[in-house]
Amino acid sequence: MSPEERKKLGINKSTLWHLKKNIQSKDKIKIYDKILDKMKDTMS
Repeated sequence: MSPEERKKLGINKSTLWHLKKNIQSKDKIKIYDKILDKMKDTMS
């Protein structure tokens, strides 16, 4: 995700950093509802 896309969605830089870190780990991915809703809106 580019910085422009992140800003358009209203996602903070630190939130994106944590999402990337969670995805790279082998644990369960945790995405809060508010962020998930923002991401779903752009994909539909």
